[in-house]
Amino acid sequence: MDRRIKASRDQEKKLAKKIGGTTTAGSGNGWAVKNDVRNTRWSIECKTTGASRFTLTHAALVAAEKNAILDMREMALAVEMCGRTWVVIPESTFLRFIEQEESA
Repeated sequence: MDRRIKASRDQEKKLAKKIGGTTTAGSGNGWAVKNDVRNTRWSIECKTTGASRFTLTHAALVAAEKNAILDMREMALAVEMCGRTWVVIPESTFLRFIEQEESA
């Protein structure tokens, strides 16, 4: 198996386990559920790179958001780079977290 494909699958499996979710079989080529990992609240598109930089495009964010909306879940995009994973969420979701924290 190609090293990049294995790294991508490993990222998806690890993230799914951490959030109590599942990986989406055929997410890149299926027609139903598109993002790579999901649980009851989140639909997450995963990207991984062995490089020290990653190009995040508007198109990738909009596609992940659209797929999450169609799946009736919150959207996130997880990027694994240099041994760490970074999670990108919409500002509206982030602000909701801040409001919930302040009201707790």
